[in-house]
Amino acid sequence: MDFDWHKIFFSDQEYTFFWEILFRTPIMFLAVVLVLRFTGKRGVQQLSIFEMVMIITLGSAAGDSMFYDDVGMLHALAVFALVLAVYRIIIWLITKFEWFEFLMEGKPIYIIREGKMCLDELNSKELGSDEFLGALRGQHVDQMGQVKYAVLEDTGSLSVFYYPDEEVLPGLPILPDEYESKSTIISKPGLYACSKCARTYQLEPAVDVPCEVCKNREWVAAVHRKRVS
Repeated sequence: MDFDWHKIFFSDQEYTFFWEILFRTPIMFLAVVLVLRFTGKRGVQQLSIFEMVMIITLGSAAGDSMFYDDVGMLHALAVFALVLAVYRIIIWLITKFEWFEFLMEGKPIYIIREGKMCLDELNSKELGSDEFLGALRGQHVDQMGQVKYAVLEDTGSLSVFYYPDEEVLPGLPILPDEYESKSTIISKPGLYACSKCARTYQLEPAVDVPCEVCKNREWVAAVHRKRVS
């Protein structure tokens, strides 16, 4: 089998197109940096959903014009100008109309209240339990009774407010080896936490005991540990 090495490495372009790439790339890169600078954003964690869409749009326009000879740089720069103009209009609308802000950026929601999961909010956000528990562990939480409130911000970040040490409650352990020991069998009397909603109950030995709130039947022995930061 014969390979067309020129086509594999260079497509239909001439070798001289490399010089054009060297000219196009820094210009488009600097153009993207300037547009993002004009938006006033300083970090990815500050970005809302529509701002992420804006960056994807800029990246697509810039990338195409960097190495496609049939995409003119002025066309890409026109896209940049329009995207920036639309962004400014959206920001103005957000500052003027609360309903528009909610439409574009959403609003913060409670994920935990007083050591217990807010299941309605979790379901509406389709936030996976593994992802959520991992985020809590990243905040040095090892059992749910340490958390008074957890708020999912509109940027996607998680804000956690803790109980003082003297007010920490018994709760659902979320370290992997403890959480994965969840079972439908209650082998001995004690305080158990529902593995889904984290509510705690004093249970007697039994099998398939449903949680009074979420009807989940898997339980983990509750722990009463203070938070170690």
